[in-house]
Amino acid sequence: MEILIVYAKAGAGHKRAAEAIFEAFRRKKQVSVAIIDCLDYCAPVFRYLYPLVYIWMVRFLPWLWAFFYYALDKRWVYRLIRPYRRFNNYMFSRGFVRFIKEEKPRVIISTQFFASEIIADLKRTGQTDSKLISVVTDFGAHTFWESEDVDIFVVGSDDTKEDMISRKIPEDKVMVLGIPIEPPPQRFNIALAYQNLGLREDAFVILVAGGGFGVGPISKVVLSLDGLDRKVRDKLQVLVVCSRNEKLKAQMEELVQSLKVDTKIYGFVPDLYRMMEVSDVIISKSGGLTTSESLASGLPMIIISPIPGQETKNCDFLVKNGAAVRIDRPEEIKQVIEELTGSAEKLDRMHHQALILARPTAADYIAALTYRLL
Repeated sequence: MEILIVYAKAGAGHKRAAEAIFEAFRRKKQVSVAIIDCLDYCAPVFRYLYPLVYIWMVRFLPWLWAFFYYALDKRWVYRLIRPYRRFNNYMFSRGFVRFIKEEKPRVIISTQFFASEIIADLKRTGQTDSKLISVVTDFGAHTFWESEDVDIFVVGSDDTKEDMISRKIPEDKVMVLGIPIEPPPQRFNIALAYQNLGLREDAFVILVAGGGFGVGPISKVVLSLDGLDRKVRDKLQVLVVCSRNEKLKAQMEELVQSLKVDTKIYGFVPDLYRMMEVSDVIISKSGGLTTSESLASGLPMIIISPIPGQETKNCDFLVKNGAAVRIDRPEEIKQVIEELTGSAEKLDRMHHQALILARPTAADYIAALTYRLL
């Protein structure tokens, strides 16, 4: 095997990033490439609990997630727990380790730190000589990504690179190529998209999304939009994407019956670009892939209640660069929407800043980098 792309399905973004890289190789058709979820090769109990614990914590105990995230980002704390992490990795990932040893990929591209940690340990102990590219899928780094045995770190921005360098990662190991996403379609019929989605061409279209798992105060957001002054509310059309959260979708379909604001409800949308291209603004969390896709579409963001940790770092990066506005309570949306619907200049400025930050061809650059390593 020449190239192996690895992700761990703890949050939808890691998988989507890996799939974007895989498709970039498929377009080239020059090398043999495989893509796997490393959790599929781990112990069943670990495979089940690893994503479940993360999703449960960010939904119900975000303060606890924040405590662990920031505490474990301190180098001295990480040194204390590193022996335990290595033992834990060894106990639960023996199937994944066996797979790496048997397949002997020449280059491994990892989009999640758990897989990177295991492969880096194999390199450190001489059990594999594969080149390892770690793709950081957020705009902020964390101690878990750090390892001297990683050959190249791919990051999304110059800010992230500076963060990595401050963590004693050699500068020549960090490359700013972007967070890999499926590139926006080159040919896009806007008029047909409006027609298919039942949108008015003069409407101010708001896309409300809850990430890959449909989390966040989506119903409260829509209720806040419904409470806008009639003159503003009548301009709006709202697209709500509940993703794979069937319970939320059912709740929203019931709620929409009593709303005055024009609202359409969707479940999982495989090609979110279709909606992004016709939207004026997105209200969402600030996961790495959602933000990267929004930037590629030049779509201004209203970020609500980012998950403490990686999403807060993403949010801070976007707000600092003028591509997003942060709110912490759904009630604050009213003022932001009133400002954006009444100021084409501010909306255009955010759109412009989003396009400046965008790196829609990151997956192709990562593929090109891999060819050089081969």
